[in-house]
Amino acid sequence: MTGILRLRTMIGAGISVAVFMVWGFLLGAVLFPMVRLMSRRRARRIFHGQVRLSWRIFCRIMEIIGAFSKIRVTGLHHIPEGRACMLVCNHLTLVDIVALGSQVPNFNCVIRMNLWRHPFFGSVVRACDFIPNVGSDAFIEQCKQSFEERRPLIIFPQGERTRPEMPLKFQRGAAQIAVRLDVDVLPVIIDCTPLTMAKGMHWYNSPASPVLTLSIQPPLAVPKIITSDMPTPLKVRALTRYWEEYYISKIGA
Repeated sequence: MTGILRLRTMIGAGISVAVFMVWGFLLGAVLFPMVRLMSRRRARRIFHGQVRLSWRIFCRIMEIIGAFSKIRVTGLHHIPEGRACMLVCNHLTLVDIVALGSQVPNFNCVIRMNLWRHPFFGSVVRACDFIPNVGSDAFIEQCKQSFEERRPLIIFPQGERTRPEMPLKFQRGAAQIAVRLDVDVLPVIIDCTPLTMAKGMHWYNSPASPVLTLSIQPPLAVPKIITSDMPTPLKVRALTRYWEEYYISKIGA
């Protein structure tokens, strides 16, 4: 029975990867040229809505065909209504952003430059006005504009998928945003048991019946030790360490 479940998960994972690649190409090649004729904000709203709907359908398809036995997003009520916030996530699987983004209205996301230029998905992320992580003042300004539009910002401080047995290490971009723009921070604890679609894992090595859970936590207060009179670089380093310790305590990394 375990072998049958594993075979079903393996086939489902392979189909999911193929469908996602084709979907990304078609969405960017067909829908994007149509909506770009509208005003930028209206086009983004329409395109973004279609992306979220497609991701929600895609998550359901992955459950039906067995790539995941269950995909759960909990704690959505912690996201403040009508106010900017930042969702800080650990990063395990290929579909973390798809699962989370499918449930968070009007979200924005910090992405790597290689995804911004990706031949399949580049036009999609650009049409949604996602923010490329260029590590400059322009990056902070884009985040500020996104917060002014009251869009929840999703960010993965690890930068890329990291397997649970690897040391948890955050880059400082997320802390830079929190310190310089003074925005609410909601941790998102991502767990996948057993682990699948992780970095270095091939679809044909998928374990049986994985469950992906994304749990949005209440806003995480900045500790008093990070005082207002500390220089910004020290605040950023201290906040990054604090977040790392928080996640290690939650996921045991």
